[in-house]
Amino acid sequence: MGVIFPEETKVVRAVRRFCLDCQGGQTSLVRECAEEDCPLHPWRLPDAAPYDEAHGRVLRAVRRHCLNCAGDRKEARSCDAEDSCPLWAYRFGVHPVTYKRVSLRVRAPKDLFLPGFEARK
Repeated sequence: MGVIFPEETKVVRAVRRFCLDCQGGQTSLVRECAEEDCPLHPWRLPDAAPYDEAHGRVLRAVRRHCLNCAGDRKEARSCDAEDSCPLWAYRFGVHPVTYKRVSLRVRAPKDLFLPGFEARK
């Protein structure tokens, strides 16, 4: 299984909050939830681990759920439920810090290489 990082437990807590919202705040209904087609089902209980042998990682499950909810990748990307959905920050299937770091690196200015010219130092 490996090491469980604090960020992964935050995702599981966000799933738990989402499930509580889905069931009207009733913890007993979350525990008895029969919606096994929901990608978040294995992580609905507070003692769930971020990695489940049969279902994989919780971040991937959040991504699958967001794609089901939004309909496609473009809609999931432009989702405006930031204030109402506990899963909003994880909708890309990665931690928000990781997404920000990668997107900054991808959008950063690149050195231009032109054949016949020497690179600036």
